[in-house]
Order: sequence, then structure tokens, then C-alpha cells
Amino acid sequence: MNISKIEITNVKGISHAVFDLDLTPNKPNIMVAPNGFGKSSFTTAFESLRQSRIELDSKSYHRNNQDHRPALTITLSNGVTLTADDNSNAISEYFDIFVINNQTEPKSIVQRFGGRTFAKTSLDILPTTLVQTIPKRVDFDYSSGNMKSTFGTNGGKILVNISSLFSCAQLFQRIEENIDFSRFELKAFQGAMTGALATINEQSGKGKDVKTWCEENALPIFQGLDELKKLANIIQSFGFTETQTELDCFFAAWQINEVREKMGADFRKACKHLFYLDEKEHYTETIDAFNPVKDRFDIQPRVEGNSLIINWPKAHEISNGQRDILTFIALLFRARRNFKKKDCILVIDEIFDYMDDANLISFQYYISTFIDGMKRQKRRIFPILLTHLDPLFFNHFCFNDNKINVHYLKTINIKSNRHILKIIYNRDEPSIKANVDAYFFHFHPNIDGLDFSADFAALRLNVDWAKPQSFLKKIFREVRRYLYENDAFDPLAVCFGLRIKIEELVYSKIPDAENKRIFIEETNGTKNKLHFAHGIGVDIPETYFLLAIIYNTSLHLSEGQDVSRPLGLKLENGTIKKMTRNIFERGI
Repeated sequence: MNISKIEITNVKGISHAVFDLDLTPNKPNIMVAPNGFGKSSFTTAFESLRQSRIELDSKSYHRNNQDHRPALTITLSNGVTLTADDNSNAISEYFDIFVINNQTEPKSIVQRFGGRTFAKTSLDILPTTLVQTIPKRVDFDYSSGNMKSTFGTNGGKILVNISSLFSCAQLFQRIEENIDFSRFELKAFQGAMTGALATINEQSGKGKDVKTWCEENALPIFQGLDELKKLANIIQSFGFTETQTELDCFFAAWQINEVREKMGADFRKACKHLFYLDEKEHYTETIDAFNPVKDRFDIQPRVEGNSLIINWPKAHEISNGQRDILTFIALLFRARRNFKKKDCILVIDEIFDYMDDANLISFQYYISTFIDGMKRQKRRIFPILLTHLDPLFFNHFCFNDNKINVHYLKTINIKSNRHILKIIYNRDEPSIKANVDAYFFHFHPNIDGLDFSADFAALRLNVDWAKPQSFLKKIFREVRRYLYENDAFDPLAVCFGLRIKIEELVYSKIPDAENKRIFIEETNGTKNKLHFAHGIGVDIPETYFLLAIIYNTSLHLSEGQDVSRPLGLKLENGTIKKMTRNIFERGI
């Protein structure tokens, strides 16, 4: 089951928008859109979901008009449509949802000096509540001495003290997830255990002798009790020093069940408090490991009232990147705790855009680990990562390409030309490689009379473009469409056109024939050509280097790949369009 469509109405800057998507569970879904598109409005729609309806704050209504009623609709690939508005919420019946975004907020304190009023402002990081309500402390009611007495005559000879096991949260989490204690109440189980214990207590001799008897006679009985065996196997898998033998593990399982029966409902409460203590320790260790200012600030979860909260330093006292990774990890912990349903949506809004490479790897590690944990529980998580950074263009996105799902939110007026794409896909074919690199992908001063029709026909390429002059005519026609018309344009053609035009302008400024030859024949890549020309004294406008974001787009694509969409998003930027127009109109 995928999410095929998201529809938002009257939330912040979005009046009405329908996003046709194919969001896949258990892999990062990266949604790319330029600044100012409305990513924060998208996030707010999800962040405003409450259990029974959408609740917008006064600043989040479209055009600040509370008569504009908000709505959010999610359409699934199985045909199910879920809608939330300010009266109802069908989405919460299906999904748990959590939003992670920037945690800073401006704060102003009004002060008076000498009869005049001044406002002192600061940027605060919102406290992070990791646990809203700390479970009541309930201890496990275990006493080794009492347990031996309960067992009977030979309890002191064969039972080991397992008090340390009751401090192992991972053990009791495994038990909670896998053991059905109701099976211990069945008459068959009770009868088998009562009989076995009575027979064990009838044995005489030293402890070693009783244990040997148990291994030969009682152990086969225990092994026939499936749920008890399952519990013993879980205990054995932890390798506790107290439970070295299989028999010890069965008797430890018996003791744990006795504690459960004796405590009743308090057993579950003791488990919950143990889980909380383990979580708190994990939170503390992880935050401490990432704390870059531990010499100045003791950042750790602390109990306030009945909640576990992290209070952060002032925003200016910690770097943006470290602030973002710390608050992200803390909020991810909170999301993991909040997610209860089988299907969950995690929205992450741009907080990772300004991290350095190391922190970005940490970010991706925690996302991947979170996904893997959900998959092990046979649950579906839809991580939605909103960003203005295109993973296809930025190397610091290290997710496995096969494990990410990239979507471009903004609709743009583009149209790929399949004939251009076929030339790109076949550019490394030996029969055309040298010629297309020299005469199609880069500027060359001598293209008159060239014709590669036979080679193009053999590869089933468009033979009308086998002459470079014909190809360039098509390319520059698309550039004119991009710059001066409202029709759909081909971004790849503009990429070709811009790199060829810039190389032509630079070539024309090289004063001598030998350096012109080196520029054309021995220097590969537009950026390298520009650096070569600059190195021999040619004045290169800064615009030529800045537009590398367009002309340096990789045109080494595998069959089926198409970078037209992300390239088109960049070409829609008004400044980039103006820079490109200046180059074609005035050569600057």
C-alpha cells in the first residue's frame, strides 16, 4: 500500500493543492521544492492534525482568514480516501503522524529604563518533551529467598538468584512482545507444572544430585510446555551468568511467571517503569555523544514535574548544524515513542538542509535505523523529507539510491525530448562517442559539412540531427522558447545550449590559435575549459561560473534516467533565467 495523493486546502500559503505522489513505505520519500513554494504549509497541515480534527492556530489559516476552512485528504493506492477537516479526522483512525521541524522561536522581553520601554529579543530553542507522563514507579516484587520457599523443599538447592534479570529492560521487552502468559493459566500447563514440582521436591540428596535428576526427568516435561520453552529460550539468548544451563533458564522462566502471578496488574506497571528507565538512559547517552558544548552546557533529559524534558541552550550559543542534529534526534525519540499504529507518517521539514557532511550522515543513519526498526515490527512508516536540495545534485545525500523515492512538488512547464535523451543514453557508444562529445555536447568552431547519418541510423537515433548544425538549430530553438515564450520547453536542450554558448563566447576571447586548439581538443568539460581560459589571461565573467549549476548537470545517464524535472526547477528561478538571457543577448 502506497500513498498516491495528498490534497491540502486553506492552510497558510496553500489555497488548494493536489499532489499526485507515489509515496512508498519503509524508505525515505524525499519531496523537493524551491524556497517559497509552500513546504512549511504542507508541514503545517500535518502538524495541525489532532485526534478528532484539524486545529490551526490563528496564523496558519489561508490569508489569515478563519472563514477559510482547512482540510487534508490522503488517498491510498488501494482506493481508500481519508479526510480531516476542522470537524472530523478520519486520518487518525488509520495513521499515527509526527512532524519534525525547526525548533527555534523568537522571544521578546519588554524592559523599562529611565521611563522608556525597550524590547530585548532572543532566539530560543523550544524545550523537547521526550516523555509526557513518566510511568509510576513500581518495582518487581522479587525475593530469591521467598521464591525458594514458594518452590518447596528443594528450592534452595536448585533455584538461582535472578534479581539482576529484573533490571534488564531488553529482556522484558522481548518477553512482552513474544510471550502469551494466558497459556500459563491453562489446566494442562498448571497440571504438568504442579506435578513436576511436587516430584522434584520429593527428591533427596545434595543440590548437584537433585539438579542431575531434574535434567534427566523434569527437563523433558518442561521442554514439552511450548510457552515455557519459548520463555526459557528468550532468557538463554541473553547469556546471563546466572542462567548458564538450559535447566537454569527453565527455572528462571518459572520464577518470572511466579512474580507475574503474584503482582497481578502491577507486573505490567513495573515493566513500563523499567522500559522508561532504559529509554531515559539511552536518551541521555545519545544526546551526550552529540553534545558539542558539553564543556559549557550539561544538555540531558531531566524530570520536570511528571515529564522528561530537554532544555536547550539559547540558539546563539550552539551552532545551527549541531542544534539541528540534536533536536532532530530528540524528536525522533519522541516520534518512536508516540507511534503505536501499524501505519505511521513521519514528516521532516528541511531541518537537515544546513548540516555539515558528518551531521548529515548521522541524520541519515538515524532515519535508516528508525525505518529498519519499524520493518522488524512488521509496520509501515512513511518518512516524508521536505527539502529544497535535490539529492540528484548534492553528494551529501548518502542514502542508497535504490532506497529513496524522490518527488518534485512544483509543477513546471517542461517537456523532455526523447530524441535528445536517446543521444545522451548512447553517447558512450564507440561509433559516435568522439564525434558527439566534440560536436554535440560542446562548442566546436568547425561543424560545417559534418554528417553522421550512417552512425545515427545504426543506433536508431534521429537522423535529422546527424548533422551538428541541425542539432544546434533545435537546441537554440528550445533556448528561445525558454527565454521568450510561454510554451513548454526542454531543460536538457537549454543545458546543451548554455554550455555551447558559453564555450563559444570564451573561445572567441582567446587571442592565439594554439591556445584555441588546446581549448577545443585537449580540455574536457565546460568548467575546465573556463579555468584554462582564465589561466591564460582571458577575463571570464563570474556569471559563467555561477551557471555551472545548469551546464554542469551530468549528461551521463543510463537508459530511462531523466534529469529534466530537477533541471527545469532550477531554470524556473528568475535570476537564473535573467543570467541566461544576458548571455544570449549580450554575451555577458
